[in-house]
Amino acid sequence: MTRATPPHTGAQLRDWTVASLFALVVALAVFVGHRNHALRARQLELADRAAAEIALGRPPIAEAEAAGIVGAPHPSATHPFLHPRTVTGPTGTRPLGGPSAPAVDKLLYDAAERYDARGPFVELASDGSGHAIAARPGTGGVAVAVIAPESPEGMPWLIILGALGLGAVIAAAGALIGGAARPLGLAIGGALLAIPANGWGGMGATISIVCASLAVTIASGRGTLARAFAGFRTHRVAIAFLAPASLAMFVLVATPFCVGLVLGFFDHQHGQWSFVGLSNFGEILSGGGRAFDDPLNFWFILGVTVVWTAANVFLHVTIGVALAMLLRQAWLPGKGVWRMLLILPWAIPNYITALIWKGMFQGEYGAINALLHAAGLDGVSWFSSWATAFSANVVTNTWLGFPFMMVVAIGALESVPRDFYEAAVVDGATPWQRFIHITLPHLKPALGPAVVLGSIWTFNMFNVIYLVSAGKPGGSTDILVTDAYRWAFERGERYGMAAAYGAIIFLVLLLWTVFGSRIGRREDKS
Repeated sequence: MTRATPPHTGAQLRDWTVASLFALVVALAVFVGHRNHALRARQLELADRAAAEIALGRPPIAEAEAAGIVGAPHPSATHPFLHPRTVTGPTGTRPLGGPSAPAVDKLLYDAAERYDARGPFVELASDGSGHAIAARPGTGGVAVAVIAPESPEGMPWLIILGALGLGAVIAAAGALIGGAARPLGLAIGGALLAIPANGWGGMGATISIVCASLAVTIASGRGTLARAFAGFRTHRVAIAFLAPASLAMFVLVATPFCVGLVLGFFDHQHGQWSFVGLSNFGEILSGGGRAFDDPLNFWFILGVTVVWTAANVFLHVTIGVALAMLLRQAWLPGKGVWRMLLILPWAIPNYITALIWKGMFQGEYGAINALLHAAGLDGVSWFSSWATAFSANVVTNTWLGFPFMMVVAIGALESVPRDFYEAAVVDGATPWQRFIHITLPHLKPALGPAVVLGSIWTFNMFNVIYLVSAGKPGGSTDILVTDAYRWAFERGERYGMAAAYGAIIFLVLLLWTVFGSRIGRREDKS
């Protein structure tokens, strides 16, 4: 008669799988980071060694794709605006570049230019090709070496699978023995990948895997995991329907958000990342030592952003509600046509609308100045002062935003019985009193969420600012999101600073959303 397998062995392996999945993700991540760091260090070391050999007049090492002494630039005899260079290598001296020259010549030329600008360096090429470049002083010019990109080391699947297999055996053995051996086997089996991960990622990876394994062990002992899996089995149909959307949200929203938040604690300059802690946030919140009225000061930009948001939302709501009330009037002919025409600004992509309005605000040939000239007025240089450039942005965004509020208001007004207005007229209420005591209370439940949503949209309205005023004059009409863009792509690729800006923008909008929701709930209760 065979002995039956203890019923908790399957549950033990199930819980071990949960711990091992987390450990596997951490181990793979730290290995990839370790592998890339080692590859980068090897590439840079080879490039530096090759440049040193060239500087001493020796042949370059075998790993060098291109190396030589790059001469000083000299004006071209036929085209004085060109400044060609020559490169001297093992095969002699030749012109650098030309129609039939190898593509690596550009790296040699650019490296010599960078050496002239900032001295010796060793770095990876900024084009993302993986080339390592070194430049040193040499006899008769600059000793430059370029190392071709190498393939990274393969994944250590044998080590990973061996650790997982041994961990499964230990966890199952603990379940078979029972008693105190069960949680001990689960903890050790789930944390076994911490051993190779320690060599790849140090103590941080080891501690995270061990802590995760202990957390799973505690949850397993309390029955939390068993209840969770039972819930999954009970609601598996609903979970199957929610899984694709949840996965998409995790990949497209949660993961970029977490990556961006982490990048805010790093600084990126010339292709190099370095951990700076809260330095980026401190520089932003302190204004970077600039005067308060400096367009690069965070508080100045925040003030512009708040004024921009408040002005636009006020105009969106005011115009949208006014048009909704007008379209509800019984005497207005062709309501369907008017509704369609008034919704068109919202239906057209906003970047197209922004470009159209930018052309209309153009100083010499724009339609706005043409109308002013036709009325006998002087034209306006719209983007030469803050007030006019800001007004141009607001007008463009108002055109884009009022249809949304109009549609919301139309829907809310449809729920107001006309008997209320008729009774108010009989009682002698003025139009303003009817609006305050009948229309507005029915609009608030619908306009409240619309105002919060519209505020978030306007707060982050990148297209209008970037395409209409482009921050002119002098960046004074930039808002937070466009300033974050400029830190990333126009001010030396300060991606860490841009990520810190993104985190601050998120916190500001989160506080506004919570604050606005509480105000809405208080008004509903009152």
